Amino acid sequence: MWWKKKGKEGNERVVAHLRSRLFPWNFIFDDVEKDSIEYFVPYAIQMCEAKGIEQGAVGHDNAKAVITREVKESVEDYLFDPGHKEMIRMHGKFATLYPFAFSQSLAHVILYRLDLKLEDIVDIKAICDLMGEDVREIRKRELFIRDVIARKGSKALRMFAKSILNKKVIAASGDYIGNVEDIIFTDETGEISELVVNYIRSGGAKKSRLAMNDMCLNMYSKNIVLKSSDYHKDR
Repeated sequence: MWWKKKGKEGNERVVAHLRSRLFPWNFIFDDVEKDSIEYFVPYAIQMCEAKGIEQGAVGHDNAKAVITREVKESVEDYLFDPGHKEMIRMHGKFATLYPFAFSQSLAHVILYRLDLKLEDIVDIKAICDLMGEDVREIRKRELFIRDVIARKGSKALRMFAKSILNKKVIAASGDYIGNVEDIIFTDETGEISELVVNYIRSGGAKKSRLAMNDMCLNMYSKNIVLKSSDYHKDR
């Protein structure tokens, strides 16, 4: 099937990029179609919202490290199961573009929320010279992505809480735990602090409250993944 073949080819390219000394800029500077950026920007905004990546929470000096970490995590999400039918069903033609289009969207959303630009954290010309990219095109793309972020920001945030309701919660080991039934907000900030997870055990349905900072939101599979593997349903 076409998605299996394309997924395998994409997987090899992604692995090569991940191992390159140019990581994560080879993902961020890669030439992708504008419609894929339009598609993934709202997901990137939701990811940053879930992780509290915003001005004041993340120092400007840490921006480069945060981008590197978040791009690495998103790429690994893709590599975990790059050709799964369910991912193709959810993301359609954009599924195989995820590592590059989402990485770019995510990096620029992080910068936007921290009130920074690419040139504030990296020598764009030096990277472009190494990659054989046109500096003017990279700057033009940055302006385009920032415009998309500005236009889609409020809508993406409104969608965020709704988007994680009923999502699957997966343990770090890969085991299915349950589904998100409810969301607990912090009164002072309005940020999501905990998720109420509903699961089935002998004797009927059970619930457990999990701290948001103990979880990762996988925007490729749209599932919630626990950072720790020592979760117990009876706690």
